[in-house]
Amino acid sequence: MADIPTDALPLSGSSTSARRRMVARRLLPALFVVMFICALVGIVAAGALAGAQAGRQEAALRATATIAASLLARFEKANALMREGKYALAEANYAYILQYQPENYGVRQLIATAIAAQTPTPTPIPPTPTPVITDKGQLLALAREAAAAQDWDTVIRLTDQLAALDAAFEPAAVSDLRYRALVARGLSRLRGNLLEQGLYDLDRAAAIRPLSDAVEGERRLAAAYQSALYYFGADWERAIAQLEQIYRAAPAYRDVATRLREANARAGDAYAGAGDWCAAAKKYARAAELGAPTAEKRQDADLRCLTASAGGSQPGAGSAYSLTIPNVAGVAGRLFYSQYDPASYQYRYMVYEGAAGRAYQIGSGPQPSYRASLSPDRKRVTYAIFQDGWQVVVAPADGSGTPLILTSGNYPVWGPGGLIAYQGCTDFCGIHLINPDQPGQVQRLTTYAGDINMQWSPSGDRLVYMSNFPGAWEIFIVTLNGYFQQLTGYGAQSGAPTFSPDGTRIAFISNRDGLWGVWVMNADGSNVTKLIDLGGQHPSWQSERLLWLP
Repeated sequence: MADIPTDALPLSGSSTSARRRMVARRLLPALFVVMFICALVGIVAAGALAGAQAGRQEAALRATATIAASLLARFEKANALMREGKYALAEANYAYILQYQPENYGVRQLIATAIAAQTPTPTPIPPTPTPVITDKGQLLALAREAAAAQDWDTVIRLTDQLAALDAAFEPAAVSDLRYRALVARGLSRLRGNLLEQGLYDLDRAAAIRPLSDAVEGERRLAAAYQSALYYFGADWERAIAQLEQIYRAAPAYRDVATRLREANARAGDAYAGAGDWCAAAKKYARAAELGAPTAEKRQDADLRCLTASAGGSQPGAGSAYSLTIPNVAGVAGRLFYSQYDPASYQYRYMVYEGAAGRAYQIGSGPQPSYRASLSPDRKRVTYAIFQDGWQVVVAPADGSGTPLILTSGNYPVWGPGGLIAYQGCTDFCGIHLINPDQPGQVQRLTTYAGDINMQWSPSGDRLVYMSNFPGAWEIFIVTLNGYFQQLTGYGAQSGAPTFSPDGTRIAFISNRDGLWGVWVMNADGSNVTKLIDLGGQHPSWQSERLLWLP
């Protein structure tokens, strides 16, 4: 043990030698007290020494020899009281010193030490060891109490212990408690997003006895969801299959709608990146049904799917060929057309963006006639093949099934209402309408073999087409109730008509000014304006179809 640090002593005005002798006499006892105090309350003596040094310097300037002697006496008495454990009395004596030396920070620290020593640290009570229960009846009773309190972890632990002690003890009661606890905890975990743990609990419960229909339904949803998460980002088709299963059963389950929308959109991107445009169009369409903003991607994929289905070139990006074309016709959206290149004897596949006033090449090859047309739900496609004459064919858009010949005819196009318009001469020539799901229902709209290359209006109540009935190829409109209107009559060649996305305008190709070009007019034939120059050659113009997309 040690005494109080000497630097905390009240200072006197006596000679330096006397002061040194006094310090020497008290040095070892002072150190002993400091160690004693540190052992009691964990106070580091170095802090007290530093503060006491500051106090000593200050007191040396103020105290007289008489007062110093009295203060030293008080200091020694306080030290003695500290050694005896009389911390309150020691505190009072140290406080007396501060009346004369209020800035003696060493004494202040000793007071703090005395105060701390008066608050002993309680001795910790060692924990009572949990007794190991081996009485099976007692374990069963405890398990029942835990079940009543819905403490399922404890129920499962106790029933596990019972089964380990004696599997034949009260098997029905133990199994029932265990089953209830596993089901309750499993459902709680599932609903708290601990899918794997929850499914494990329910699987263990199902090993005891079958789950109820409601619990089994929730287990299957969670298992399918977990499986979808496993494939999400790694195998889009499997992820979509699982998410679709959940969505059909419970569309509001977790975030299944959001994930299904994202999976279809990203699968569409993957198919588009691989050049599988029909599959991409199908995924984009499903994503759009679920609210994804994929309209533009879907339209591009539809167009490329049509080209591939019709046996034309596969459009590709990255061409440097582009043109600045002022939008003198006020075209909104994008207009797809073909331009013949005499140098390569091939067509450039072009798109004109009205907002930018720019056209650029997105592919090349034979003239893309677009004789394929997607159904409104984009699940099927119709096109024409030559097999003992022209035949209208219907097939799955993703190529998964066998194409079926629907009827004899050419230029098929699927309308918004589900009917297919085509040119045929089965009994009488002209434009016909057929329901692909009830092919026995056929309606003839026109009566001339040269009525070809028709396109539906967005509303599905009209068709625009080209016909050489007047002696030159001109543009006509026919309604579903048989009303006709000729829109051009210039005496040149005009064809490949298509409606604008809003149905108010029509684009077509014509050589009416001596050169081929893309022209635009109102849907009633007024306000005809040339938009794009195509040059002097357009050898396959009669088989061309324009496409006007938003």
